[in-house]
Amino acid sequence: MLRPALASSLLALTVSLAAPHAGAAEGRVSTLEPARLEAQRVAEYAGNARAGSKHLAKETARKAHADEPQLKTQARAKRPAVVEKAQASHIYFRNASSRLITDRDGDGHHSEFRIRFDADSSVGDVLVYAKLYLRRVGEPDWLLYHTTDDFWLDGLSGSDDYYVTTTLDDGFATGEYDVLIDLYEVGYSGIVATIDAYDTNALAYLPLEEVGLDVPIELPGYSIRDVETLLLIDADRDGHYSRFEIAFDPDADFDGTFVYAVVWVRPRGGEWIEEHVSEDFLVDSSGDEDLYVLTIDWISGYPTSFYDVQIDLFDSATGALVASAGSERPELAQIPLEDQQRDARVNPPIAGPGGSASSRERGGGGAFNPWWLLAFTLLTLARFTIRRSRT
Repeated sequence: MLRPALASSLLALTVSLAAPHAGAAEGRVSTLEPARLEAQRVAEYAGNARAGSKHLAKETARKAHADEPQLKTQARAKRPAVVEKAQASHIYFRNASSRLITDRDGDGHHSEFRIRFDADSSVGDVLVYAKLYLRRVGEPDWLLYHTTDDFWLDGLSGSDDYYVTTTLDDGFATGEYDVLIDLYEVGYSGIVATIDAYDTNALAYLPLEEVGLDVPIELPGYSIRDVETLLLIDADRDGHYSRFEIAFDPDADFDGTFVYAVVWVRPRGGEWIEEHVSEDFLVDSSGDEDLYVLTIDWISGYPTSFYDVQIDLFDSATGALVASAGSERPELAQIPLEDQQRDARVNPPIAGPGGSASSRERGGGGAFNPWWLLAFTLLTLARFTIRRSRT
């Protein structure tokens, strides 16, 4: 669930082995500008619960949703995909490891984790610092999430390892992430050593999510079983759709309860937006008769991007969170979308006022003309007749 109380939170970090901060500028980190939804965006929704719906008094709960501030992310530094590395042969990584710490909602994705690494120097003690990056699997950019303080490498010692404990407060959708560590020597420019998911499995496919998504279920007994996303209209055929459909099947341990759904969306690198609050609808204990289908048309205000979707299910009587489904499911992750204004089909070429033209080409083939074939045949027969008469 997305908690608006976390709106003003930035990436909170707890770092061990504090030391004076490195002031060296590497000059290789650029700004990742997130995709932003326009304030005056326009969309149309058509929700349909197969078992019908019954409106219950929940105006207070709905108003609370409308008044809540939106979670925001700031522009984050990113590591360029291709970087010239000034590797140093005397400094290298011995190993690295990861530890998953906090998973409050029990979905297997953690909002707190720890990265530990050990680097060595073959020339004795060296003062260094590290930059740590996260990259969601399937996305191109490494996002800088922490720069360490300066710390010493104690030659070839195996007891000078360094660790960083991180809580992801905002900007990290539920998913699997790789970690990359760049090491710098204080007073010198350029990377001296790098280790990432290709070097060790300990830095690969870490199941992570931000704190706003790592919220315990308040009322047990519910679940969202099946989710399906259907892409419907791509007028300009660029692979991004302006009309789409999300269907999900909620279940409960008991029949006859009413719930409502809050649907959130976020473009890649952008902010979570509360996109839609459904009417109340009935949930059964099993089966798909209570399947809820939401058809969405984005008219304007939605930039072309890859979007994550979060579905939070609430009990209508109490307003308690009862189930969630998000980008840990492929059906709700990195969906190619855009609004209708951006999804406009390119106009076909306009016909001119008319006229005639004649063209010729040199080389290659051309159109087949039967009169040329007839003339060539007659000329060949004539030459054959002349040769026979001479003999």
